[in-house]
Amino acid sequence: MKSRISIRKRSKKAYRLTNQLLFSYLFLFLGKKVFGNRYYEKRIDAIHTKNAKRVESTISELQGLFTKAGQLLSTLSHILPEQYMQALESLQDDAPTSPFEETKALIEKELNGTIDTLFESFETVPIASASIGQVYRARLNSGEHVAVKVQHSNIEELAKADLVIIEKLIKRVSHFVKIQGIEHVYGQVKIMIEEELDYEKEANSMNTISANIAEIEGVMIPEVFASHSTQRVLTTKFESGTKITNVSQLDEWKIDRKALGEKFILVYLKMILENGLYHADPHPGNLLVNKEGVLIILDFGAVSRLSDGMRNEIPVLLQAILRKDEAKILTSLRKLGFIGSDAESSKVAKKLIGALSQFLQNEVKFDSMNIKDISMDDIKGSSIDNLRKEIGLKELTKIIRIPKEWILLDRTFQLLIGTSSTLAPEMNPMDVIRPYMKKLITEDGGVQKMILDAIKQQFMALLQLPGELSLFLTKANQGEMEVNIRNSGDRSYALGQQFIYLFIGISSFFAYHFIGSTIYIITAIAMCTMLLRSMWINRRI
Repeated sequence: MKSRISIRKRSKKAYRLTNQLLFSYLFLFLGKKVFGNRYYEKRIDAIHTKNAKRVESTISELQGLFTKAGQLLSTLSHILPEQYMQALESLQDDAPTSPFEETKALIEKELNGTIDTLFESFETVPIASASIGQVYRARLNSGEHVAVKVQHSNIEELAKADLVIIEKLIKRVSHFVKIQGIEHVYGQVKIMIEEELDYEKEANSMNTISANIAEIEGVMIPEVFASHSTQRVLTTKFESGTKITNVSQLDEWKIDRKALGEKFILVYLKMILENGLYHADPHPGNLLVNKEGVLIILDFGAVSRLSDGMRNEIPVLLQAILRKDEAKILTSLRKLGFIGSDAESSKVAKKLIGALSQFLQNEVKFDSMNIKDISMDDIKGSSIDNLRKEIGLKELTKIIRIPKEWILLDRTFQLLIGTSSTLAPEMNPMDVIRPYMKKLITEDGGVQKMILDAIKQQFMALLQLPGELSLFLTKANQGEMEVNIRNSGDRSYALGQQFIYLFIGISSFFAYHFIGSTIYIITAIAMCTMLLRSMWINRRI
């Protein structure tokens, strides 16, 4: 592992890379001012490609925490140039192994015994090595085959130094490139590294998530041996299998890859949307499949937890997307923290959502949700392409924020889609997501909650009208108005009418459910018809 001198060298290499990137773009922007846009457009892609190669080469050389930071930065694919996204996504967390004598000394210190008395046998060559630690095969005195993960001896010192460097680099870059929420990337890297350095927390996460998904058949998380585990040593049952993307081996074992892919997506939906605590690193190296077709999830160093607010709002956003409800999409994105509540953010966001809806509904012809099915030819000349020309990077970075909870979730989602598309290209993830969403809605009082929410929204809309009118008059007096004037009286009347229809219709529905008289169901149907008619007639108010 790295010494103090090498840490200084790491710092110099990292700062040198940052300066190269900043100055290359500075000279290009100066050239744009002198020679015009054509000069800039002809050279920008080449600059992106050259700098992306610099980033990939330097991070691959530095390894350690820089690899993890690069992998998280790859989730900024909606803002970063494509060349960077490709370079960062290709990063692999491979690290040189520590000498076995160092490993042996650390194990004996942590477990308070000699390695010969603690284990019946212990292989001296690790089967895997990464930036935080390395994994060995061993056998306990009780006979169980185990995997023993042991931290590198000076990893805490190296981690502390690398975190300081990464923080300074992000501050330097964000000084020139304003991306809202980029500071959260460092925060997430710091949290993730601190948690990965604590194997006791990883063991607790494994036990908790294992209990949460116990009802799903054919999914396994290795058993933790607490007697041989500490904050720096983690011993789990050794599980053998092949990588989930080794399709030739899966086919040889006659495993139904489509069924496996559906189970893979289902278990992550449960972790994320129901439990909130989820395994945040589902790359193929951490996902094994045995001969019986059992999915084995490994390495819980990267685990994340969603707040109740985000966990509850994600299904709402998914439903809005499936229904192409642009207003609800905008509201959900605001609640999730992706866009601000100011008027300018809403205007740009509405344009983005409208263009994306048109693009998916009218301009792209594909049968599955496989990202690979959408090509650059689909985008060129489309509503998305036209919008890209209208809205520049500067405007985009002003409105788009990166909620800190979303960084690891987005990376998890990208890995989930990429792995499932490799495993079973013909599978449509929406065929798994739709019935799962239906289950979430219909169980645990979901339908009743939706009905009550609908009533509450209509009622709150009525109550908010006087406040909105007051706000309108205040802004008008202050000269701050920039929205279209609407007929508040017509809107108030329409909303009141719709509220009455909705209230009578729902009351009649429940009366029919409990009493059974036909008149109630006829009334409910009539009120629903009147409600829909009123909403259609007043849709422009």
